[in-house]
Amino acid sequence: MLTVFLNLSSTVAQQASAFQAGHYYPGLINTRDMAQPPSSGLFILWYNFYASSSAYFDQNGNKFDGISLSDLNPVLPDINASTKLNGFGSAPVIAWASPKIKLLGDARYIVGIAPNYVSADVSLLTEGPGNVLGVPLSNESTAKVSGFGDFIFIPFGLSWGGQKMDVTTAYTIYAPTGRYTTGASDNIGLGYWTHQMQGFGYYYPIEDKSSTIMLGLTYEANSKIKDSDVRPGSRFTLEYGLSQFLSEKLEVGIAGAHNWQVTEDTGEDVFWNTANFDRKSSLFFNVGYWPIAQRLNINFKYGFDYGLRQRFKNNMVVLNLLFNPNLLVSKN
Repeated sequence: MLTVFLNLSSTVAQQASAFQAGHYYPGLINTRDMAQPPSSGLFILWYNFYASSSAYFDQNGNKFDGISLSDLNPVLPDINASTKLNGFGSAPVIAWASPKIKLLGDARYIVGIAPNYVSADVSLLTEGPGNVLGVPLSNESTAKVSGFGDFIFIPFGLSWGGQKMDVTTAYTIYAPTGRYTTGASDNIGLGYWTHQMQGFGYYYPIEDKSSTIMLGLTYEANSKIKDSDVRPGSRFTLEYGLSQFLSEKLEVGIAGAHNWQVTEDTGEDVFWNTANFDRKSSLFFNVGYWPIAQRLNINFKYGFDYGLRQRFKNNMVVLNLLFNPNLLVSKN
């Protein structure tokens, strides 16, 4: 949901580039969020996360810490560079689950919407002795942006439930409603449509479902970027998790995610090496609590990235709320 494009020479103009991390944020949802809803009706899931980063890893998986001008000319000094990124995102999801549909094997139909708000601070510090051709080598560039991001619409989802397993599929559309102009310095949206297909499976080894093993797959296909002949490559995400209730109200868990670019960026405006695909992996630990059983859940998560290529390494804190207002409920 939150993506910041960093031009290493300036944080002022944001251009279409290889830094396309996609709309889907792996690991943000709770482990059991994609299991079959226990009843029909309206549900509100409010996702909030804070991410911070001070490291960028290049296409070879090496941490970027400067520019070596001496490789070009021995008389030129090297330039040290450091980056800092802090971002906050909030996305309330309003979803409705239907009664069980017998013609579809007792599946529940699910539809939802999710506006979202994001804020980010980015700074780039370059340091070097003296100057080259009158240009100072020490400089700090900063940028701060905030506003409503791209709108999320879930027009179609089906979820099947059983004693031992749950399976959920969903189709999601990300509309480029967030502020975006190629070359602008205050972009919030990504400037393109995304069509997302997901499938999540759950296995319950214990009859009371206090334990679960989750496996999730997500595929993103993107349109061209607004005002630019660039179509970002498709993305694939693999997620997995373990969840265990220690009591009727207290849950602990661990979850991981792997996110890859799987097809090349295309278009006449592409100027970078499209053979370099970005990727990252993440690991999360969570504690969840139900102050009001089956009505209100609070879930706290901490996560970090590893195994990165062409991505920023983030440390993340996530606070999610689930509220069941007991509205639009039917008998099944």
